[in-house]
Amino acid sequence: MAAYACCTPMAYAQYEPEYNVDVSVGGGISSNPFLYADGKTAGSASIDIAPSVVVEDELGKTRLGGNLRFTQYSKYYGNDVSARLEAATERKLDERNSVRVAASVQRLRSAIQDGLIFEGGGSQAPGPLLPPTLPIIDTTLAGTRSRITSLNTSFELSHIINEVSSLDAGIELNGTYIEDDVGFDYRSVSTHAGYRRKLSQRTTVTFDTQVGFVDYLGRRTGDSLIVSPRVGVQQQLTDRLSLVADAGISYVRTDVGAGDHSKLVSFAGSVGLCDRGPNRSLCLSGGRSAQPTALGGVSTVTTASLNYDARLSRVDRLSLAARYGRTNQDGAGLPVVRVTDFIGASATYSRDLNDRLAFTVTPSYSKIFDDTQPRSANYALMVGLTIRLGKRR
Repeated sequence: MAAYACCTPMAYAQYEPEYNVDVSVGGGISSNPFLYADGKTAGSASIDIAPSVVVEDELGKTRLGGNLRFTQYSKYYGNDVSARLEAATERKLDERNSVRVAASVQRLRSAIQDGLIFEGGGSQAPGPLLPPTLPIIDTTLAGTRSRITSLNTSFELSHIINEVSSLDAGIELNGTYIEDDVGFDYRSVSTHAGYRRKLSQRTTVTFDTQVGFVDYLGRRTGDSLIVSPRVGVQQQLTDRLSLVADAGISYVRTDVGAGDHSKLVSFAGSVGLCDRGPNRSLCLSGGRSAQPTALGGVSTVTTASLNYDARLSRVDRLSLAARYGRTNQDGAGLPVVRVTDFIGASATYSRDLNDRLAFTVTPSYSKIFDDTQPRSANYALMVGLTIRLGKRR
């Protein structure tokens, strides 16, 4: 926000702000909504309030948004309140330099389920057709009967060297805090520096190195250093189809207690393929990286996702989402050894009843495969109404 305040000369035109509030009410039934080992079927009713404000001018864009959801279950689970607040600004400092600052805080009881149903389609704005960015799933938190608070802030600078090359560097701070002592609280800081060079109108190569430190609160065991250099490519295959991929290694040095450290080198990389048109988009992505988890050490996390969004008619829309995540804590000298897999899929059909009112139906499926205890799957069906308030450009 400081970047936005200091870098907006009055000489530049500012567009009229866009602000809105989506209010959704609905209900449904779920067989195991929090993926507990002893989960039970329950009905639920919920209200969801999601405000957002977008301020844009010729130098960039600032967005403030959030979400507050209250859910009442018919039995067993009681009620649940989840909240999220986020802010981000992107500003051009001059013709060659730009800055991005972002911050967010969220408090959830159903982090795994919330990570399944994400906004479909990604941005339709001009620019590289990149896959949607999805949060890493820490599957070890599923079914823990605890609330998780996550804090995140990041700062990034980009510099254009010439017409074909650019540099970027940034720092990110994170904190994860888990109630009821079912996991270990931790903080992390990571920095990265990258170089990009355009080989042609359709091909760009990338070089990036990330260095991160993980600090588990109240203990030394599990504290880690992560170094991950990668080389990648961004390829515009057609006007609609794009490919983004990178590959490298993750070097992890972990404190295992008594002054000893373990060292682990593993493959790290990601790939994303997107096909976007005026009324339809399809994105596939996958990745493997070293990430801190609630187990108290750095684990190898593997993710894959599919995201499909289609405008069937002027008033009808269909979105499909599927996600897979694996957290593999192979020990690396630590006492805990655990492998947890998550798979989930959802479909949302929405129909605009008028300019501001929409009806939605969302069936979904999710399941945790845990090597410590069996978990029943969650089958859910939710229906709702969303009213859109506010002003849009």
